[in-house]
Amino acid sequence: MASGINKIHQPGTCNGSKAARSSSAEECNWEMHVKMCKKIAQLTKVIYALNTKNDEHEASIQALREAHEEEIQHVLAETRETILQCKSKAEEEQLLRKHIQALEIAVEHHKRLKEKALAELTLCKKQVEGREPRAEANQAQTVLSTDTVDTNADFENKLLRLNHESGGLLNECKASGRENLDKKVNLDEKHSVEGQALINKMEDLKSENQRATEEYTLKTSKLQASYEREKETLKRAMQQSITETNNYQQREMEQRKSSEAEEGFLLQHVKKLEADLEEKSQKINERKKHSQKMKERIQELQTQLEEFKRKSECELKQLEKEKDVLTGKLQNSSLEVAQLKQILDQQANNFKESLKKHNVQSNKEKEKLLQDLQSTIKENQNVKLQLEASHQKVLKMLEKSKNQELKEAEERLKKEFNETFKIQHQSHKLEIQTLEEKAKKELHDELEQIQKQQNLLLGSLRVELSEQQTLCSNLKKQIDELQMELRSVRTLKKQQEGSSQSQIRSLHDELEKCQSEISKLKKENLLLKDTMELLSAELELQKQEAAQLQDREKPHRRLKELEEKSRKRESRSQDTHLIGCLQDKLSGREEIIKQLAEGRKCQYSLLASTETYRTRSFSFNPNTGCLTPSVKDTWQ
Repeated sequence: MASGINKIHQPGTCNGSKAARSSSAEECNWEMHVKMCKKIAQLTKVIYALNTKNDEHEASIQALREAHEEEIQHVLAETRETILQCKSKAEEEQLLRKHIQALEIAVEHHKRLKEKALAELTLCKKQVEGREPRAEANQAQTVLSTDTVDTNADFENKLLRLNHESGGLLNECKASGRENLDKKVNLDEKHSVEGQALINKMEDLKSENQRATEEYTLKTSKLQASYEREKETLKRAMQQSITETNNYQQREMEQRKSSEAEEGFLLQHVKKLEADLEEKSQKINERKKHSQKMKERIQELQTQLEEFKRKSECELKQLEKEKDVLTGKLQNSSLEVAQLKQILDQQANNFKESLKKHNVQSNKEKEKLLQDLQSTIKENQNVKLQLEASHQKVLKMLEKSKNQELKEAEERLKKEFNETFKIQHQSHKLEIQTLEEKAKKELHDELEQIQKQQNLLLGSLRVELSEQQTLCSNLKKQIDELQMELRSVRTLKKQQEGSSQSQIRSLHDELEKCQSEISKLKKENLLLKDTMELLSAELELQKQEAAQLQDREKPHRRLKELEEKSRKRESRSQDTHLIGCLQDKLSGREEIIKQLAEGRKCQYSLLASTETYRTRSFSFNPNTGCLTPSVKDTWQ
């Protein structure tokens, strides 16, 4: 009986060993699974950090490209300005040609006036010829002689005036020929032809005068008889001629007075224009000095830009080296993961072999037990029922004890894991909160400083633009006034040609000077507009950077969620050691980034001190190629 009982208890012991082995295998598999999950999470962190680094490098490279494109656009703007200057010179040449054409038109106008004067002379001759038959009498020979003398004197005076005017026109044509050497030959030929035509006309007039005197002598002999009849009509005609001569003399006196008053007014105006010219020349000298200072300042800023570019290139090289180091570490970690997979595969194979052996042994034991049981069943069936009941009770007791032990072990492990996880989670939360607060404060302070500086720059630029616009409007008004005065002077020039030529030339010179000043002011306005556009571009870039920072906070939150999910699982001592090493490396990186940020702040303060001088001539983005505090968020 005792031997039977012992034989019956043996399969129970075999079942217990099988359960222990299966539970140990499951625990090994679970631990390896947790370890692999942690390794994968760490690798994802490293890959994400490398991706953020690559994004920052690409952003810095894009900023450098944009700065290079801005410099190219600046060079293109300068070339456009030179082209516009060449066009303005060509327009000035066209204006000079138009002025020459206007002078030619004035010469033609003078010719027309000559023709009108000749026509008036012919009319006077006709009137004299009409009056001569009436005035042919013996009693009025003395009066007629005086009339003929007066008419001859008037005729000679008019001829002298015409000769004087023709001489003045010839002098003007010679002066215009000196100014334009290309058209000199044509103008000389024209004037020689006109002079010959005038000489021919003078000869014709002399011959006509001789003919008229001959006819007059013939008519006087014929019309002496009819003089008595027309004596009364002659007296009336004489009275009319006397009144006409008096009126003509009064008109001449009035014209002389008006011309003298106009000459005085023009002299005063010329003095005023000379004073304005002196003031404008002083302003031009001051602006030249200011432009020289601005050029020197631009050279200094260019040297600073070159130094800044060199520093940014050095930083890029350092970051590339760090990237290479991180890629090496990634490769090492991937090798470790491959080794761990191999170890897992080996353990799985060993476990399968042990299971096979255990199954073979269990089958053999089952066969032996079946044989023993068959022999005992034949002997004592009643005893079997009792033994089976007792056996079931023992199995239940063993299962209960094992379940209680497993529950106690699980609760103990859960408590330990929860305590360690809570401590680590709280420490990480505190560190993340402090780092986030620092980064937000630094970002906020930098944005406020940049906005203040840009507002000040915009205000100063707007004030300067308003001043330049007022100056332009004043100069335009002065130009309009000068053009009106030029028109009035041209009208006076037709009456007074000799005295007004020098004044018109001086006014033309002033106009050219004013136009040159206007062109300079327009250039300055263009430069100010370019600086405004550059500042607006900088504002947009800074807004984009702020948006990028907000976008970078989203993957940071996702990382936090991944960390929380991974920390809910069990942790091993090796994993915690690796996490500590990685955190030490991250702290070292953060210190390097802090040093770079401090260097960037120093550079930015130097650039901010010089920003007031570059508002008129040059502008650039100080944030290109530098690390911002947003890198801390991505590393966290």
